[in-house]
Amino acid sequence: MSILKNALDSIALGIEDYELAETDERRFISCTRNIFAGILLLFKHQLSELSPDDSDEVLIKQRIMPRMEDGELVWVGEGKKTVDVQGIKDRFQSLNIETDWKRLDEINRYRNDIEHYHSQVSAGTVQKMVSNSFLVIANFIRDHLQEDPRELLGEGVYDVMQTIEEVYNKDKAFCIDKLKSLTYFNETISNAFLDIKCLKCGSELITSTDQDVNADKTSYSCRTCNNEFVYEEVVTNLFEKKYALS
Repeated sequence: MSILKNALDSIALGIEDYELAETDERRFISCTRNIFAGILLLFKHQLSELSPDDSDEVLIKQRIMPRMEDGELVWVGEGKKTVDVQGIKDRFQSLNIETDWKRLDEINRYRNDIEHYHSQVSAGTVQKMVSNSFLVIANFIRDHLQEDPRELLGEGVYDVMQTIEEVYNKDKAFCIDKLKSLTYFNETISNAFLDIKCLKCGSELITSTDQDVNADKTSYSCRTCNNEFVYEEVVTNLFEKKYALS
């Protein structure tokens, strides 16, 4: 089975898991694993295609060895281990292959989080992961594989991913519009509020109960898990994260 077929199968299984998670939340975990694995396999497919003939797919192998053939030095892959995420990044950079690593790193962080804190998984956070994945996958297929994403992924998978992305972006825009209507003490707090996450499930779909009022005079809720919290909780959490990273 080809790397590309494995990639497409993994993405399709991830979307199937997403749909089945409506009745079994454990499916969110396998959804995340499968979609992320599918993205990496897409990347490896591209590296495999760029590998010289008779090089044992040198560009996807962790171990690369020199060999003399007909008096010329050539590099070949050795063993079965393939490159990890950082290895793919390094080879893409060396080959001037561009993709949205910022978005992919966010998907990877979510995947790591769900492995360790799977009890906090929610439909909203997985929606964002699928939305980000859709953009990375569709753009990579179009820009580097020179294929039509709808045709390569299949209409069913493509349409489901596109719908999830559209729904998520619509919900996110609704939340941001309400938060922007509030009056804040300063611009720093105003900007920080646009990046708040639910203190319970981690979703970014946070909105205020009221609009066009002072930020400290309203309450906040998560559209994913319905968790409610007050201004002081949000500000404390935002600044704890800010100074933890500095």
